[in-house]
Amino acid sequence: MIFRWSIWGSHVSKNIDLLRFSVLSFKKYFGNNHQYIVYTDNTKRVLDYLDGGVDVRELQSESSCFFCIPSKATWMKWCPTSRLDNKQTEFHIDSDVFLLKYPEEIDKFLSDDNMKFAIMDEFFGQSWQLGAMSNRASQDTPFVNAGFFIQKAGYDISKDLMIEFKWWKNNIKESDQTWHDEQGALAIALTKYFKSGELYVLPKDKYILVGENENQDIENLEGITLLHAVYPDHPAFYKFKKYLDGLID
Repeated sequence: MIFRWSIWGSHVSKNIDLLRFSVLSFKKYFGNNHQYIVYTDNTKRVLDYLDGGVDVRELQSESSCFFCIPSKATWMKWCPTSRLDNKQTEFHIDSDVFLLKYPEEIDKFLSDDNMKFAIMDEFFGQSWQLGAMSNRASQDTPFVNAGFFIQKAGYDISKDLMIEFKWWKNNIKESDQTWHDEQGALAIALTKYFKSGELYVLPKDKYILVGENENQDIENLEGITLLHAVYPDHPAFYKFKKYLDGLID
């Protein structure tokens, strides 16, 4: 299996500590017999900060990657391509996502022949979570969170995602871009799989979002499988950092 992260620009200095905890948390539960890949535009800084066993790669230039574009939307996380190896199950993980226990639901997803993709649920579905793509969404579009997304071996979201990316690029002015446009595009790309029962939406009570708008009152991580300490300031990471320290020791 492939576990992949991306970090670039100012995010390197702001979130590199989060990235380290994220990578180590997945290595803790999945072990060393998989590929752990980080794409970045500052390989020296990331290599210096991460432990061994992580493949740190240079982000591709804008000319060689459709998604490598400057934007408020986080398209860069899909560089250099939205699928590295179709023969392997591939995990796309944001640097503020931490695995807290072995994910039994992912085993269930992988063993279900009907399922192609898996993704986090949103805390409470609202149109702003689709960003500037909200007007393109249908009543069937799921409110999902793109911080943690899995493509099962043999399946590839690239074609569907590229359709939405090209629409976004051709129709959304720079002044109208939002942080959530990429998430909205992925949700729309996944709509047909959601309708056909081929998208596994992870349970929101175990795969949780904690931030300024969601689950602010949570005081402990008992029973939680995965934590997404959402931006802009990732307060949940610092709130639970002592717990995370003990997790990766």
